[in-house]
Amino acid sequence: MWEKLQTIYNEDADAYLVSIDALFDVLATFMLYVTIALFVGLIAYAVAVRNKSEEKLALARRTMVGVLVGYVISTICLLGFVKILYYYLDGKINDKFWLVVGMLALVAVAIVTVSLLSKKKSPLTKWFAIGFVAIFVIYAVVLVLAIPPKADDYVIGSWTDMDKTTATILMTAFTVVLVGIMAVGAFTDKARQYDSRSLTYAAICIATSYALSYIKFFSLPQGGSVTFASLLPLMLYAFMFGPRKGVVAAVVYGLLQFVQSPQFYHPMQVLIDYPIAFGMIGLVGVAKNFSFLGKKTVVQFAFGATLAVTLRYLASVTSGWFVFGSWAMDGYNALTWALVYNLFCFADLAILLAVGVFALSSKNVLRLVNSTVA
Repeated sequence: MWEKLQTIYNEDADAYLVSIDALFDVLATFMLYVTIALFVGLIAYAVAVRNKSEEKLALARRTMVGVLVGYVISTICLLGFVKILYYYLDGKINDKFWLVVGMLALVAVAIVTVSLLSKKKSPLTKWFAIGFVAIFVIYAVVLVLAIPPKADDYVIGSWTDMDKTTATILMTAFTVVLVGIMAVGAFTDKARQYDSRSLTYAAICIATSYALSYIKFFSLPQGGSVTFASLLPLMLYAFMFGPRKGVVAAVVYGLLQFVQSPQFYHPMQVLIDYPIAFGMIGLVGVAKNFSFLGKKTVVQFAFGATLAVTLRYLASVTSGWFVFGSWAMDGYNALTWALVYNLFCFADLAILLAVGVFALSSKNVLRLVNSTVA
């Protein structure tokens, strides 16, 4: 099948890509309205059964989860296939793509394994972490040597007022700081083992956020988009189960975002834009540790979400400053353009806060969130 598609594509490459892109836009717009209708329908259904017996409430919850899971699977399969087809024919899914996927998969496996071992207080944790760091450094060095930047425009420091060595040192330093912030935040909660409930919620919330990330109000020309509160399920999971589980889930989500929209210009840029930037979303739950916020769930969630998105914004600015300065508009330098361009993160935040606060205004949702032991 792929060979036939490639043959058709070679006959009229530009027209074929434009057609697939247009098809994706039509499907995504349609799914946006479906998503809004589904959201309203589920809220109405929850209100209608709120005073029913516990047996009927349990049935209603199973029904809602079934509808949600079915919707998520359908959305990912439908829009994901069209997106993968586009990238395949556009030549973005190649050996370089799979090498980076391997690197990101290594990060995901390491984070999950260290998290599981640390909760069991296993003596293997330290040695596994040391071994992973060594393997990852070797892998990253090989990747940098094997895959040079896409073009001179994307060499670190090319569009800043500093030489490449200085820019590389600064970018590395900022990256270490960002990872340090994420690590400190992740370990602010007490160590607890994963159970079937937390793993099930993680799978559902990651998949739901991933499906919603296809549903966009608009996309920016140089990457990034404003979606229908796509990060809300992931944020709710991080808020319910704590920053440690939240960061793990958010990093996994970041890896899925790379698969959905692979933008590779430099290995460090990939780490910042995907597992680090999205990993910050998992820090929503740290707001529960701030006594000045009181005990009101809505206030805690709103503060945690704002903090997490701000950290994501700083990660994106770091990548934009050192790698994407060539895209700056007239009148901006690399840093100021990165600061302005990535403000779309806060437009996304405004939408998810509106939807999140509305959802948390429901007593059923509040009871669910507050009954979860992080």
